[in-house]
Amino acid sequence: MARMHRVGPLLPPVHIAIEPTNACNARCPVCETGKGEMTRRKGMLDLTNFQRFIDRSARWTNSLFFYFMGEPFLNKNAYEMIRYARAKGIWVDTCTNGDFVDAKGVIYSDINRISFQLGGMTEKTHQRYRVGTSLEKAHANLLELIEERRKHPGSNVRIDVGLIVMRHNEHEVASFLKWAKEIGADTANIIDPCARNMTEAYAYLPRDRKYWFYDEDAFERGELRPKVVPQNECIWIWNSMQINWNGDAVPCCRDPNGHHILGNVFEDGVLRVFNGKPARNFRHSILERQGAVDICRLCSGYGMPELVRDLPASFSVVRHQIDSASAPSPQDSADKG
Repeated sequence: MARMHRVGPLLPPVHIAIEPTNACNARCPVCETGKGEMTRRKGMLDLTNFQRFIDRSARWTNSLFFYFMGEPFLNKNAYEMIRYARAKGIWVDTCTNGDFVDAKGVIYSDINRISFQLGGMTEKTHQRYRVGTSLEKAHANLLELIEERRKHPGSNVRIDVGLIVMRHNEHEVASFLKWAKEIGADTANIIDPCARNMTEAYAYLPRDRKYWFYDEDAFERGELRPKVVPQNECIWIWNSMQINWNGDAVPCCRDPNGHHILGNVFEDGVLRVFNGKPARNFRHSILERQGAVDICRLCSGYGMPELVRDLPASFSVVRHQIDSASAPSPQDSADKG
């Protein structure tokens, strides 16, 4: 339907992202929540609303991303929610700063993948970006989870550790990869950083520009823009939906403050919202004048998640990046990287 430029009616979205909360203990300076620029009311995803939503949408949902603009495990019902979705056969993924992860809760939840995203290899470099969090606490919770999984060899939980590569920690990439393999993580994720404006770009983008998804020539002219600028197309809004903690649906993760609310799925259901007039109008705007759509301006352009996943046979390294030729793809193992 996307290739045909048809805005609806569409089949239900196979990828769902839902927000356990938009509250966070971290004060990351390139995040609307961390900077105190979140204009939406803060709150927690309600367990009953979540369960009703899963009951209605499980039959067509392949992937559930259990995170958005806050720390997922601040929601006291997070593990029950994940387990409920897993019991319906949905593949569930989350990412965390690690401060509140309970190892037994994660194993109980049967989540498919949990990503600990760190800001550095020392408390000093970690807290340069992950302001207000504790690397020591994240490490302790991560190691406890790895040990707990060893006690459950049949567990489906895949453990990912990510390093958000920035100017203050880019010298730590090699030591991060070595450490990630030694502790028994499944995947080490090298994450290209994002910035919302040129001030943040000057402060945080690495000196080594292989970690950029931004256009270097444009940057030299004082303009922040991605290497790949979408040209009236977006696969996400034909196949996925981003849902805030209160049920409001927005086009994607580039709308943290809910400027483009498409409807409320708790009140009206996914299909009615996904095929409603606001959603169709938004797809029209993408097809006809995407350059004028604010949330597309700094889109990283990551490809869609896989529908069929294989667990890695051994420790692997992933570059969470984009270039002009391809979407993110697994790279060589740490032995070769």
